Amino acid sequence: MMAENYLDYDSFSRNGLIDQLKYEGFSGEQATNAVNEIGL
Repeated sequence: MMAENYLDYDSFSRNGLIDQLKYEGFSGEQATNAVNEIGL
C-alpha cells in the first residue's frame, strides 16, 4: 500500500500523509481511507 511505503522511508503525521497522498493524485476520501487502513 502506498501509504505504508511512505512511512517506510519518512515520518508523517496523519494529516501530512493524507496531504502527501492527495498530492500524488488520490482523492481526499481515498487518502483518508488509506491512512485509516494502516491505523495512523
